[in-house]
Amino acid sequence: MAFGFTLLVSGVAIGQMRTITGTVSENNQPVKGVSVFQEGSEEVAVTNAAGVYRVQVSGENPVIIYRHPDYPERKITLGSRINVNISLGKEKEIEEVVLNAGYYKVKDKERTGSIAKVSSKDIENQPVINVLSAAQGRMSGVSITQNSGVPGGGFDIQIRGKNSIRREGNEPLYIIDGVPILSETPSLYSAAILPYATINPLNSINPNDIESFEVLKDADATAIYGSRGANGVIIVTTKKGRKGRTDFKINTSYSLSTVANRLKLLNTDEYIKIRKEAFQNDGISTIPAAAYDFNGVWDQTRNTDWQKELIGNTADASVVQLSLSGGSENTSYLISYGHNEQTTVFPADFRYKTNNLTGNFSYRTPDKKLEVNLSNTFSFQSNNVLNDDLTKRSLTLSPNAPALYNQDGSLNWENNTFTNPLGVFKSEYLNSSNFLNSGAQISYRLFPFITLKFNGGLSLFGKK
Repeated sequence: MAFGFTLLVSGVAIGQMRTITGTVSENNQPVKGVSVFQEGSEEVAVTNAAGVYRVQVSGENPVIIYRHPDYPERKITLGSRINVNISLGKEKEIEEVVLNAGYYKVKDKERTGSIAKVSSKDIENQPVINVLSAAQGRMSGVSITQNSGVPGGGFDIQIRGKNSIRREGNEPLYIIDGVPILSETPSLYSAAILPYATINPLNSINPNDIESFEVLKDADATAIYGSRGANGVIIVTTKKGRKGRTDFKINTSYSLSTVANRLKLLNTDEYIKIRKEAFQNDGISTIPAAAYDFNGVWDQTRNTDWQKELIGNTADASVVQLSLSGGSENTSYLISYGHNEQTTVFPADFRYKTNNLTGNFSYRTPDKKLEVNLSNTFSFQSNNVLNDDLTKRSLTLSPNAPALYNQDGSLNWENNTFTNPLGVFKSEYLNSSNFLNSGAQISYRLFPFITLKFNGGLSLFGKK
């Protein structure tokens, strides 16, 4: 009798580990800080200052991933190679909307807070003096109202409704190139024109110099800026230079404007008839001595269109901007000068003038660790606006009121029975203000996931 047995042995083939080396470069220059790892593995290598890396991989045909915050991610199928040199490039991708959320930037699809944005494309094609004019009606939950139609008038801004019965209790915080500034600029304007005697600080910035205008509307504002951001935060970022050739641009525009819609008012015959009925309805049989329009003191055959006389002029606005920008791989700059002038529809030479000078400089070290941004904005404004708004007078004067001028060209007071609306022109009003805003931003990347930032700035206002 014979006995036999069979021994069955089974085994599992384990992929052989191997070491992969290589360099990572851009335009033949080494790239430091690139993370290199096998897809599905937790082992990560980082390129050194010479762009060299060494990483362990396994499997017959592993996939190697190269990742750096400044470049698109690259994937390489290794095959049997043990040495791989690659070149990274900033490929042109579909442009994504990036929002400035205060101390950090976030892609629109990744944000959690409520942020509204108006870009330079929405601003630069509109002939406006203040960027708020271009932003009106473009952002939900943000109410922007101009105090007056007079050039240089201020704006009221309410974010997510009214928070206080006091006007200043609703003003948001303004951040210009990282520098907080006052929500209002002191002004000598008359209360009749600008009821709150202040103008908006964004009057000091040329709209063509603005890259983006963003509004933080919810908890983001208070989380970053504390109680100062309780009414929301408006973040203004001015344009920066771009690497490449030097560009010199000249932008100019000229526009005319008039009162779009005039009310259809009564002529003298219709007006006198209504006045007579009013006295009868009130039971007044004796015409008051002060009713000059009805008691015969003023000529009842005269008929004047006061809207045409007082607010019927054509206002003009001119804008001229010069800019010089350029840069290299690590440095960029922009210098811009703008001059704006506006007149009114009133029958006098009232002019609002602004002169703006903007300069921005940026530098980044070749290893992309240190970045410095300097920004400066200087503005001078002048306005000889009158101390009364003739719009109301053009609607309330009786159509048979006396002529504005006597035959000798002097103002007509009709024997002290007529308050001539042009009398305010005899007084001279001049408001001028200066604005300086300087900011410095320095950032240093310690690691791909840790960056230290320093923001400093200075803002000054002056008036006379």
